[in-house]
Amino acid sequence: MASLRDKLKAYGTKPAAPREAPPPADCYRLTERTALPALPAQLSAALLNDLSGLQLSRDIARERLLFLDTETTGLSGGAGTIAFLTGLGWFEDGQFVVEQNLMRDYPEEGPMLRRVRALADRAELLVTFNGRTFDLPLLEGRYTMNGERYPITRLPHLDLLFPARAVFRLRLRRCRLSCLEEAVLGIAREDDLPGSEAPKAWFDYLKGGAFEQVERVMAHNRQDIRSMPLILGRLMEMYRSPTDVHEQEDVYSIGRVLEKRGHGERARKCYRAADRGAMSRLARTGLAESYRKSGDFAASAAVYERMLAEGQSNVDVLVRLAILYEHRLGRPDEALRLTRRALLICDDPQRTDALLKRCRRLTLKTERTNASTWD
Repeated sequence: MASLRDKLKAYGTKPAAPREAPPPADCYRLTERTALPALPAQLSAALLNDLSGLQLSRDIARERLLFLDTETTGLSGGAGTIAFLTGLGWFEDGQFVVEQNLMRDYPEEGPMLRRVRALADRAELLVTFNGRTFDLPLLEGRYTMNGERYPITRLPHLDLLFPARAVFRLRLRRCRLSCLEEAVLGIAREDDLPGSEAPKAWFDYLKGGAFEQVERVMAHNRQDIRSMPLILGRLMEMYRSPTDVHEQEDVYSIGRVLEKRGHGERARKCYRAADRGAMSRLARTGLAESYRKSGDFAASAAVYERMLAEGQSNVDVLVRLAILYEHRLGRPDEALRLTRRALLICDDPQRTDALLKRCRRLTLKTERTNASTWD
């Protein structure tokens, strides 16, 4: 019995060739170019290392940065959370380019992730705001869920949240990006859709809702991307000339960071510059402790003595100065006098007990010292 293929051949008809799978649909892409003179053409590796703790070995061209921010279906993470919108920003031909890739439905996640990878692969440094703990781990998980291994969390990365907190938290308390925009950049958002409402806007759109709310999500995301190079530029200016910064809290905070990075003398300049008004006691304590850590115990004691002379005495100052006199400057008698002063103003029972023990020990030590002197 003739087969179907034989019958088709008899009629002179070839079997239809198998259809190729249609190419995957691309995601929705919106691109904006603006003038944004936020950063120098070359970013100093030394400044970037100071403000972030990175260990960059060379300066980075402005065009080799990639700013990244996502809008997601939730904040809890996990396999069910996706980034339905990725905002990306970079400098090109003297302009700042903001590109947004939006999933209009779940099948568009693959093209969106491939676009992120293509741009990340050509960058030397990713810049995010809270990307270390959220955006990048989420994206890496989504690559895995899409059958692709892309360790985006291991790329060179500067998360601006942490250096911003280190500098501004003492003064501003809250360091959300919108707070920094208003307090540091002088930018006030108008009609901004809170990030917490982004998931609902996207899910409503998937169910056939209007695109207007998604456009508001995209506007929020664009402002996030635009603000990051401005924040980075401001931080670099502050670290370049910290003693020119007007806010003493910020100057002191930069000093603390520089101290941790091992730049003791630069940190001490910041403490001296911050020694004004309400910041005086904190700045002087930082200066005294910096001298102590550097081994200049006499200079450290001199700062604490000045604090006592100018009415900035408290238990901590008295105890720290007593420790210096006892263990570093060989003056147990002065240590005893200061410890007794601390006892008079201490209102913490547990700390009072420790001070009493110190007094007894210093009394015996002073008596032995005096006895050996008479001998």
